[in-house]
Order: sequence, then structure tokens, then C-alpha cells
Amino acid sequence: MGRTVLPFTQELYREEESWKAFRRALRREDRELFDELFAAARYHTAACTCSGRAVPFETILMSILVEERRAVRELSARLATLVERVEILERRQENDP
Repeated sequence: MGRTVLPFTQELYREEESWKAFRRALRREDRELFDELFAAARYHTAACTCSGRAVPFETILMSILVEERRAVRELSARLATLVERVEILERRQENDP
């Protein structure tokens, strides 16, 4: 008989558990970041389940990358807004006597 495939959520928790020694070696603030990465993977469990990848860690990494990319995009948009506001203020100061 073939091997029974674990549900992806179990694979995810198993993978996270395999990183426990690494996590313990991190500084406290880095442990929080580490935990956030796996939380990002849990957020995309449905997509991970549908991916059909032979190596579950590939799907976990892709989920993490999607969330990191989302954060970069949001920060870039906020930065662009702030830069625009600063430029408007600078122009106003140049035009005011």
C-alpha cells in the first residue's frame, strides 16, 4: 500500500516543530518574527492544500513570500504617499514669502 498523505495543516505543524531548536537559538525579538512567518503560512492553508507540491516546505515558503510581498507593497504605497505630502509642503514653503 502507498503512504498516507497527511493533511497540509499537520504537515505545517510538523515542519514548524522541526525548526524548534533553531527557534530556541534565536533572540527573543527574532523568535517573534519567526513565529509571524509560520503564522503567514497558516493564513494560506487553503491555497497550500491545493498546491499539490511534493515538498510541503516549498508551499510554506511561497506563503511566507506572498505575505512579505504584501507588506512591502503596502509600505511602498505608504512611503509614496508620505513623499508626495512632503513635496507638497516643500512647494508651499517655497511659494510663501
